[in-house]
Amino acid sequence: MKYLVLIFCFLIVSSFCKGQEHPSLPFRSYPRNSIFIELGGNSVFYGSLNYDRVLLQRNFFYLSGRIGIGYGNFMSNSILSVPMLVNGIFQVYHALAFEVGLGVSFMKITKKEEYGEGLSSYEYDPVPTGAAGLRVQARNGFLFRAVFTPFITLDHIYSSGGVSFGYSFGKK
Repeated sequence: MKYLVLIFCFLIVSSFCKGQEHPSLPFRSYPRNSIFIELGGNSVFYGSLNYDRVLLQRNFFYLSGRIGIGYGNFMSNSILSVPMLVNGIFQVYHALAFEVGLGVSFMKITKKEEYGEGLSSYEYDPVPTGAAGLRVQARNGFLFRAVFTPFITLDHIYSSGGVSFGYSFGKK
């Protein structure tokens, strides 16, 4: 009987004790793949169609690789561009992240001769570029980005910016 009272008291006292709760983390995993249209940005003028793949994930940091293709016309010149970047994505809270990246945009510039028989000359230029901005990744896969994307040459830095809309998918 004495042990029964002791066990009963132990159960009563222990029912009020709580262990440490696991704090809910404000972070969740992003999908590994993204396809998006970028208006402006690392491509010239009209924008580009891009594919982004997460290569490495550590807690709230993601390392991704990105490739795209874009086309534009400027002063009777046609410009085909292929931006390739490596991005660091720092998840700030749930859907919000800060994104920063470096890379190169390969450009093929077609210059049409004004006087002549429709002849064109081609110029191939790799142009260093970067990206810094905000990324919103919704649970349903919707992706929105607003980034500053400078183009860097030997004598000047050309400011540019872009807005992206797309969809993310893949294992989280």
